[in-house]
Amino acid sequence: MIKAFVVDNDRLRVADDLLANSDKVVWADLMNPTKEEETAIETWLGVAIPTREEMEEIEISSRLYIEDGAYFMTATLPAQTEADDPLMSPVTFVLAGNRLITVRYHEPKAFKTFPLRAEKVATGCTSGDTILIGLLEAIV
Repeated sequence: MIKAFVVDNDRLRVADDLLANSDKVVWADLMNPTKEEETAIETWLGVAIPTREEMEEIEISSRLYIEDGAYFMTATLPAQTEADDPLMSPVTFVLAGNRLITVRYHEPKAFKTFPLRAEKVATGCTSGDTILIGLLEAIV
């Protein structure tokens, strides 16, 4: 699933359709993306999106890198489960131009709380880099 966000009055707003709003989208959050969704994002940005296997296999020394003019960072983040132990899984953050792309296969709490806050309050998160900072702030 792709959830795309645009800026509206200094707030984030969910866009109904990524392709129809592609010139305005500042954040695309890929949750359990299909191959077709990965391909759509890759075509849109001209940047290769890492697969789940690539995200899980990445070595600690390689978690920050630049490829095709985009900045990549992969972090292992916790998410609550019905069990007592949190689920630890990688999340990849991609800064491509003024856009942020996140790729994940679980639901860290910040991915619920940050967009809700950024929709209600003008947080200054109006570009990919400021959204990344706001999201990392919510994670920490």
